[in-house]
Amino acid sequence: MLGACFLVMLAGSVTLAAQQDEEQDRKRVVAVYTEAEITIDGEMDEPVWQTVHPATDFIQRAPAEGQAASRPSVVRLLYDKEYLYVGAYLYDDRPDLIVVNDITRDGGVGRQDSFGVVLDTFRDRRNGYNLSISPLGSMRDTQFFNEGQDANRNWDAVWYVETRIQEDGWTAEYAIPFKSLRFSRDEEQVWGIQFYRSIRRINESDSWMPIPSRFRNYSQRISYAGDLFGLKGVQPGKNFKIKPYLLGGVNHFASRGQGTHGDLDAGLDIKYGLTSGLTLDLTANTDFSQVEADTQQVNLSRFPLFFPEKREFFLENTGNFRFEAPGNNQALLFHSRRIGLADGLPVPILAGARMTGRAGPYYLGLMNIQTRSDRDIPATNFTAARMRRNILANSDVGVMFLNSQSQLPEDYNRSYGADVNFLFFDRRLKVGGMLARTETPGRKGRDWLKSAETAWDDGLFRFNGYFLDIQKNFNPEVGFVRRPGNKILHGELGLRFFQEPDSSLGRYIREISPHLTSEQILLPGNSTETKLLRPQLRVEFQDSGSFQAEYIQNFERLIESFDITRQFTVPSGDYHFNEYSLRYSSNNSTAVAGTIEYRNGDFYHGTKQTVRLEATYRPNYRLTSSLSYQLNDIELPQQGAFKIHLVGVNMKYAFNSKAFVTAFVQYNNDTNRLSSNLRFRLIHRPLSDLYVVYNEVRDHLRDLDDREFAVKYTYLFDF
Repeated sequence: MLGACFLVMLAGSVTLAAQQDEEQDRKRVVAVYTEAEITIDGEMDEPVWQTVHPATDFIQRAPAEGQAASRPSVVRLLYDKEYLYVGAYLYDDRPDLIVVNDITRDGGVGRQDSFGVVLDTFRDRRNGYNLSISPLGSMRDTQFFNEGQDANRNWDAVWYVETRIQEDGWTAEYAIPFKSLRFSRDEEQVWGIQFYRSIRRINESDSWMPIPSRFRNYSQRISYAGDLFGLKGVQPGKNFKIKPYLLGGVNHFASRGQGTHGDLDAGLDIKYGLTSGLTLDLTANTDFSQVEADTQQVNLSRFPLFFPEKREFFLENTGNFRFEAPGNNQALLFHSRRIGLADGLPVPILAGARMTGRAGPYYLGLMNIQTRSDRDIPATNFTAARMRRNILANSDVGVMFLNSQSQLPEDYNRSYGADVNFLFFDRRLKVGGMLARTETPGRKGRDWLKSAETAWDDGLFRFNGYFLDIQKNFNPEVGFVRRPGNKILHGELGLRFFQEPDSSLGRYIREISPHLTSEQILLPGNSTETKLLRPQLRVEFQDSGSFQAEYIQNFERLIESFDITRQFTVPSGDYHFNEYSLRYSSNNSTAVAGTIEYRNGDFYHGTKQTVRLEATYRPNYRLTSSLSYQLNDIELPQQGAFKIHLVGVNMKYAFNSKAFVTAFVQYNNDTNRLSSNLRFRLIHRPLSDLYVVYNEVRDHLRDLDDREFAVKYTYLFDF
């Protein structure tokens, strides 16, 4: 025990020394105060811009890590009492070849030329904001936590930007209201700041401060940012926002026995800054009719499917509530989709309150939501409380408590847990663990979750290993558990060989990555339920396309039979699988792009072939159309053969950057389910929208025949 403590102290000392060296090497940029009127037009022709010493000398993250950017970028910063102004001149010797393929708000900035500003307003080297822009004005804003490990891409803020394509490149001029950001009320501010740029036709990524190759795909690694000085006498504002909505529509819910009826409703969201770091959100009669439909999934396993959260109220500051075991969605203590949704159908939310943010070294998340009774679901109150504290240079410890309590007696569920995460040796080494427990009436004992994880990534060599013990009665009803009653031993080894772009191989290939995954899952008596070995090879090309090949050896022990479909059942027993797969993805910035994947191998006592196709066609930056198709061709001896087809068509047309229409249609022949989601969105002013939405679901398996037409209007009052 003493030896372990000594190692932690030693690693912490090494990390602290490395951090001190980093501080000395950070670039600095100074924002200059101005009383001149700045017109946001993308031209930066006001004389005061020329008085600012610029941030220059961008460094390549890829393809030639550490070398000077192939094209210069020049960034200047001004400010007044209300706005931080950012002016960027992004030089390009061939502006006619600049790639632009999406102009919508929150569109695909990563698939085109772009420029971004990352702000760490509390200078904690962990959390912040990312505001990025394309050459024709596609804005994207992201709130991120834990250096981008948690990111809310649905977070929206009020800010302004205009761009221009020039004879020798393109320009971007920002005005970022201080009241849109959270920061301290100190008279003199020092923020972390990073700038990055993408030159898409040559797949080059540049940043002002260099980012190590192992993090080169993460522009939000704010711990490697520079520093912003010069801000004095600025305040974050009252941070008081009121956003009411009006909703009218016609519904036909045949599956709920409601027939056809009209609806007129209203609700309200309020945001108030309690302190410079803490924000209170209130919601009344909450509505999510504008949220895009879930993507259908084919489930050929005996475990539940995971669907991500898409609702705005729950997405903001989502990192403050994150409490997740290692693995790909193996166990989440809190998953907000369990609130206000049941079997994919909405449950009306009466009201809710949430407080999130930072108080000194603590990160807090408190939430209370009250739902109404609906169908056979009783009215329920949900509470979530999360606290996390930074320790050492890059580590943290935290606790969480959850409670759901319906109006019925003895109908409750409680969860609580603690976790710790250490990062050492310039974030190369990660060591973490968690302990959690649930309380559910009628489920006593064996209700714990325990995990331990370690990972190493130095750019060349990668390792990740974890142990996860999910006991049989561990039951977080406001969370998600894929496989209760199992112990999971997981290990991964990988190498990453970056190719020099001037080498013969590097002309075409950017990265070669062999990878090996091993996993063993044990039943309560420690007998093996699943054993997997998966060698994999991935090649990334210089144009961002990729090729991947893998081979899977898998053993499955079924204690009891389960139904794959309505007609086909897999009996209990031991099964050995051998499967291989090939996948190719093309350059996703071109007018025609796509992915093709083929899998072939054993499937329990039969065989399975899977073909997956994704194709995107963008004739211009206004129109994007995509087609997805998945075929599972399965043959089971003594039962027969069957095919499952899943088809999706998605189209988006942008009239301009503030008005666009989308259509998403899906069909699954196994459930005979056809779903359609059509949405028109008009951003009539920042964070104020008009939505026109039509949803239709026809599912003969579940006897669903639901249609909904809604018009929703929101207006933001920002004080």
